[in-house]
Amino acid sequence: MADPKRIDVPNAGEAGEKTDSADGDKKYLDKVLDDLVSLNGLFTAAVFIGLSFAEPGRVHSLEDRPECDPDIEIRKRMVHCEIASFSCFLFFGFMAKTAKIFFYRSKKNDREKPEKNGRILVLFYLSIYGTMCGCFCLLVAMVDVIQVKVGRLSCKSTRAFTAVIMLCVPTVAGMGTYFLAVTHGVAREVNNWRRLRHGSRAKRTDHDAGRT
Repeated sequence: MADPKRIDVPNAGEAGEKTDSADGDKKYLDKVLDDLVSLNGLFTAAVFIGLSFAEPGRVHSLEDRPECDPDIEIRKRMVHCEIASFSCFLFFGFMAKTAKIFFYRSKKNDREKPEKNGRILVLFYLSIYGTMCGCFCLLVAMVDVIQVKVGRLSCKSTRAFTAVIMLCVPTVAGMGTYFLAVTHGVAREVNNWRRLRHGSRAKRTDHDAGRT
C-alpha cells in the first residue's frame, strides 16, 4: 500500500514543476510579443520625421559651403527608406498581433502544450527580423536627414560625420543586443518545449507499455 503513494508524490511534484515551467514560457513569449507590438507602433510614428524635409527644388543645409547642400538623390533615397521602414513596421506589427491571437487561442485549446502550433514560432521570427529590417531602413533615412540638414558626408563636414557616428553606433549596438537577446531567448524556449514534449511522449509510451 505504501508503494503507490511513493510513486504518486514525485509524479505530482514533477507535474507541478512542468506546469510552472510552461507558465513561465508563456509569460516570457507573451512579454516579447507585447514589446514587439509596442516597438513597431513607436517606430511607425517616428517614420514621418524625415518626410517634412522632402521639399522640391534646391534645399540648403546648415553648412555654409554650397557643395554641402543635399542633391535630389539624397532626398529621394530618404523618402524611399522612410516608406520602406513604415511598411516593415506596419506589416510586422500586424504579424506580432496575429501571433498574440494564435498564442491566446493555443493557450485556450491546449493549456499544457501550446507550443505544438508551429505558426506561432514562424510569426515570432517574422516579427523579430522584419522589425530589424524596418529599423535598418529607418536608420538609413535618419542618416539622409542629417545630410539634408547638417551637410553631405561627401563634403567632409565634421559636424555631419559626428552626428552620423552618434546616431549609428548606439543604435546599431542597442538594436543588435536586443534582437540577439530576444532570438536567443525564444530559441531556448523552443528547446524547452521540445524537451517537455518528448518527455511527455516517452512517459505516455512507458505508461501504455506498463498497462500491456
